[in-house]
Amino acid sequence: MTAEELFEEKKYLVIAAIKQRFGSITRAGQIAEMNNMELDDLMQVGRMHLWACCMKHDAERAETFNAYVMKGMKWAMSDELHMKGTPFKVSRKVSHEEKNQINIHSIDFHQDEETVNGFYAVSPINVEEEALLSVEFEEVTSVLEEREKLIILHVGEGYTEREIAVKLGMGRSTVNTKKNEAFLKINPDYKPLNLRSFFLGKRRNMRNRQLGLTV
Repeated sequence: MTAEELFEEKKYLVIAAIKQRFGSITRAGQIAEMNNMELDDLMQVGRMHLWACCMKHDAERAETFNAYVMKGMKWAMSDELHMKGTPFKVSRKVSHEEKNQINIHSIDFHQDEETVNGFYAVSPINVEEEALLSVEFEEVTSVLEEREKLIILHVGEGYTEREIAVKLGMGRSTVNTKKNEAFLKINPDYKPLNLRSFFLGKRRNMRNRQLGLTV
C-alpha cells in the first residue's frame, strides 16, 4: 500500500482525534477561535501529521499505527493552539500579560529561505519524537476527561488558573475545582506543588528536546 492510499484510508482519524482531544467538533471550533485559529486549521494540522506518519509507515507495525498516529496528532493540535494563541512564538514561561505588552511591527516565517504567511519559525518539530513524548503524558492522564486533561496540560505549560479560565471560557473557581479533581484522579495522595512540578518538568523537557537542548 502506498503512502497516498494509506492516507486516504486513515484520514478519518483526523476527526476522531479532534473529538477525543476536545470532546466534540463544535467545542474544537470554539477553542480554535479563541486562539486565533479556525477548525480547518486544526484539521490541517491533523492531516499534516497523518501524512508524515504515512510516509514513514512500517507495514509490520500496522496494528499500532492508529494509536500511534492519534497520540501524536492530538499533541500536535494542542501545541499548535498554544503557538497560535499569540501572533508570534514565545516561551511558555512568558505570561499572557507580558505577551500583551510586547509591541512588534513585523515577523517573518522563513522556511527554506522564503517568507511564508508573515510568521517566523523558531525551530522545526520532529513529528515522530513529539508523538513518542506525548505517549508519556497520555498514559498519566488517561483517567481524565478531555476537559480535565486540557486544564492539566495548561497547568503544565505554566498558565495560571485565571489565564486558563479566560482561555477555556470558564470561571476561575471551576478551573480550580476541575484541576484538583483531575490531580486526585491521577494520584489520590498528590501534593499540588510536587505534581505541578512533575508536569512542568515533562512539558519543559518536551520543549527542550524540540530545540535540541540538553536536559
